[in-house]
Amino acid sequence: MKPYKLFAMLLASSSLITACSDDEMAPGNPVMDVTGNLGEACFGDSLYFAIKATDQEVPLSTIHAELYFGDEMVSEKVIRTKVSGETYEGRIYVPYYANIPDGKATLRLTLQNIHFTTSEQIYNVNVTHPDYQSLIFRAETGEEYVMQREQQYVYSVTQRFPSEMRGVIVAPALGDNGNEIVFGYENSEIKPYADGMIPFSNSTPGRYTISFNTFSFEGSPFVTLTINGQQLEAIDETTSKIDMTLAKGDTLTPEGFPEYAEWWINPDYFTKNEDGSLTFNAYNGNYRIIADTKLRYFRVYKLNGDQPATLNTDGTGALWIIGQGIGQPSLSNEVGWTTENAICMAPTGDKTYQATLIGGKTVAVDNINFKFFGQMGWGVELTGNDLVSKSDLIGVGTGDNGHDNGNLFLEEGVVLQDNGIYVITVDLTQGINDAIMTVDYNGEQQFEERPIYINGQKMDTSDNALYSAVTELTQNSKITFKEFSALADLYYDPDYFSFDEDAFDITFLPVDGHYNIILDKLNGTLSAKRVNADGSEMTLQADGSGALWLMGWGVGSPSLDSQFDWVPGKAYCMAEVSPKVYQFTGIAGPEQGSVYGERLRFDYLSFKFFHQDGWGGEYPTSSLTFTDEASKLIKDAGNFELADGVQLEQGATYVMTIDLSAGTDKGTFDIVKK
Repeated sequence: MKPYKLFAMLLASSSLITACSDDEMAPGNPVMDVTGNLGEACFGDSLYFAIKATDQEVPLSTIHAELYFGDEMVSEKVIRTKVSGETYEGRIYVPYYANIPDGKATLRLTLQNIHFTTSEQIYNVNVTHPDYQSLIFRAETGEEYVMQREQQYVYSVTQRFPSEMRGVIVAPALGDNGNEIVFGYENSEIKPYADGMIPFSNSTPGRYTISFNTFSFEGSPFVTLTINGQQLEAIDETTSKIDMTLAKGDTLTPEGFPEYAEWWINPDYFTKNEDGSLTFNAYNGNYRIIADTKLRYFRVYKLNGDQPATLNTDGTGALWIIGQGIGQPSLSNEVGWTTENAICMAPTGDKTYQATLIGGKTVAVDNINFKFFGQMGWGVELTGNDLVSKSDLIGVGTGDNGHDNGNLFLEEGVVLQDNGIYVITVDLTQGINDAIMTVDYNGEQQFEERPIYINGQKMDTSDNALYSAVTELTQNSKITFKEFSALADLYYDPDYFSFDEDAFDITFLPVDGHYNIILDKLNGTLSAKRVNADGSEMTLQADGSGALWLMGWGVGSPSLDSQFDWVPGKAYCMAEVSPKVYQFTGIAGPEQGSVYGERLRFDYLSFKFFHQDGWGGEYPTSSLTFTDEASKLIKDAGNFELADGVQLEQGATYVMTIDLSAGTDKGTFDIVKK
């Protein structure tokens, strides 16, 4: 029903009168005695009525209640009336439509006997919009958020949300005749009682506002990402995809992408033009473009049908990179040996492939260990027997030269230049068993630094995304930033920092000392680790002070999507929250698809504590006494693991501490649910 039509109908006056439907006076005389407050209602209410129905001559048939907006019936209720003199109760629903102003509706009550003789009573009903104190936004996952009344009809909630926040809006029942109304999604509109989840979406995850108007049924935010006018399909809360057939030189026009000016553009696939459009640089073919709004870059790979392309025996297809010391859009998103993170090299010809790397940004300057694969995963790979390096910078391992077979390494004494541009080309024109790799140095990438200051000290950065500063801090002191204001959008490591949203300030929580403070603008996090005055990582001291490091599975930060693993250099420095007492706080969550704060896997743990960031001194479980509470949850299996038959409560917060204040050989381990 069109809003303007309903508006006109609702404003129309009613002039119906009580009448008999049969001018010839059919047998019988139905009479209604009506009670109930029928003069006032809110949209979404159910009007209650009670009718004593009588006919002394003819048996009764039905009561028919009809509600009209203007001359159109919008709701009805039929009640069977078998016994004369009885009182019959009923409710008729007052529909709730968008963009309909307050006005008058018409309620027609009709009593009919079996001879079709009728009597009618007409009521003018003042219909108004409900004035809720607050609404509830109920997320698809079950969490509920209070939407406060901002002004007439407008309700909102501001929280940290993922980029896509699906859910429904619940309006409470008001008064004796009110109904709870659940607003869902149908045909790209928010509607009462619609079954679909409302797909609210923001350009980036973090702190933003979800709002809803109870008059217009308009909600926000809704962000649409398009390339050349084609909408991308959501993969998860931060990534969307589109499959395209592209030819070298094609122009792509992205629209709707958050902070697009700061996105990293892969030079092997695209050249960014002054108007923001992209020119496609790679060989003709079918490609999948994945827009990552969290990391702010386009991941591109070649397709075969709707699947990632593989390398054919003649050298056509796709060539992939998996391993350490390389990442896109930066090394903070290192590929590692997680195969689904593999980088698809850009095909520059039918059988040649290219990857442009920037020293210190997308490739490590002093240590690399990656290799070429024939698919996004394990299987075909180029070994030292298949691949020859024509470079004096990067060599190929054979298994006999001190490097794993097929793994690339920096030649002895080679350190890549910060911001240096290195183009790796793999030529397979002679077949996949006669591959030739070349590495060209193409000068230095120009870098215009956008400085950020912490407590007046300039932070170090090489990419305007990851900033760090070694600084001396005291416990419970305040931290201030200059040239960076998005404090409310950050995830704060809960053991190092607390953020007061009202005062808009940051408090540092651990004991006094030197710390490396790390601001990751790309991922929206603030973290820290204990260091010496010269910036070198601190280790655990003999008296129990210093730094205690955590490695293993089932533990990660800022979420379980970044588990610490057993990789040296990825260990987590626990916060010394009081002298010689170390703490790690995490919400219990799933291994995959976890959100920030979910730092403990609910169903599997296997970790240890170390004296340093990696292998070496290891804190033995035998030197720790488990508290009674810890023993209920954790067992000593060489590694720290969940006790038999135990799982952590998903969504609950747990605080894990090691107290070495009585000596390193008399430590206490505790873990409690907050």
